[in-house]
Amino acid sequence: MRKLFTVILSATIAIGGTTFLSEHASANQQLKNKINEVHGKRKELNKEVQQKKNEINQLENEQAKVNAEIKKLDLAVAETAERIRKKEAEIKTTKAEIDKLAFKIKELQIKIAKRDEALKTRVLSVQESGGVVSYLDVLLGAKSFGDFIDRANAISIIVQQDKDILQAHINDKQALEDMKKEQQAKLAKLEQIRAELKTDQETLIAQKGQKEKLMAELKEKEQQIEEEMLDKAEEAEILRRQEAAYKKLYQQWLEEQRRIQEAKQRGEKPPVTDGTFMRPANGPITSNFGQRWGKLHAGVDIGKRGSEVPVVAAADGIVFRSYYSSSYGNVVFVSHNINGKMYTTVYAHLESRSVSEGQAVKKGDLLGYMGNTGRSYGAHLHFEIHEGAWNASKSNAVNPKKYINF
Repeated sequence: MRKLFTVILSATIAIGGTTFLSEHASANQQLKNKINEVHGKRKELNKEVQQKKNEINQLENEQAKVNAEIKKLDLAVAETAERIRKKEAEIKTTKAEIDKLAFKIKELQIKIAKRDEALKTRVLSVQESGGVVSYLDVLLGAKSFGDFIDRANAISIIVQQDKDILQAHINDKQALEDMKKEQQAKLAKLEQIRAELKTDQETLIAQKGQKEKLMAELKEKEQQIEEEMLDKAEEAEILRRQEAAYKKLYQQWLEEQRRIQEAKQRGEKPPVTDGTFMRPANGPITSNFGQRWGKLHAGVDIGKRGSEVPVVAAADGIVFRSYYSSSYGNVVFVSHNINGKMYTTVYAHLESRSVSEGQAVKKGDLLGYMGNTGRSYGAHLHFEIHEGAWNASKSNAVNPKKYINF
């Protein structure tokens, strides 16, 4: 009987496994095909790299000088922009301290003015009553020795109170002078920070001017160059890391399908997924997807309309490339698995990057800030969506407006 039960149970598990595999065979095969596709392209590319190695070596020296100068300027711009952000914050803090100090000074001035009036009234009263003589009259008017002692104690208390009031008055006036000096020092510091900020802003303008001049010279020499052009070594490295990211997403997908199947067997609801992309940054579209300069512009450009514009992940995924590219500048590549379908998004020309390679990101997570790095002719975000793997020919690139309402 136990043997029969074991046979039936084994058959049931086998049937269940077959059902699971048949249900997900299509999506499973699609993921495997994408991995094989990237792997195949890497093999083809490696052959091209070997065939054109001499040609690349000849171009490297000339391009390296231009790329190094662009990178140097991009790093300088980012450093200056960060200094400006810190100084603006410091100005804000110092102004708040000055305002607080001004409020305290005003309060103390009112307090001193009121005490001045009280002291004037006291002096007039003493003068009218005869001053010290009136105190003697009080003492001499005592009717008994005990009365004399009481009157002497009372006069002593009044005299001490007068001394305390005068000392407090002196102390407050000194505190007022100290506060005014502190206020002047902070105002001087504020002016110094503002002067430094102005210098940094002028430096930033000059650095950006140098970048624009360099890019203008580069554009004159290479009329047909595209902002997303990559050399073969970069392309090979991107494909290698993309293949690794796809394998990781594939394993995650298998695990998710296993959990879904187990949930179904337990009668639970499958997890709710959201397959939409979100806008990666705020700003107007300054260049659309399509032909430009005789070649495909494989994404959209979002213009910069603020001092610092954050760039976020358009969907959940894995960062498989985050680095400085001679063409893309500071760029982040993210692989996505949305409902069993693979996508790749690209975020180029960032001023700075906030994520590292291999990092998992959620939709809306900060990737960096919009900038003008690499082969860029003005501050903007170049954003691409690929249905499947990224490749240098951009054959999988689609118009982001297909998924996002800009």
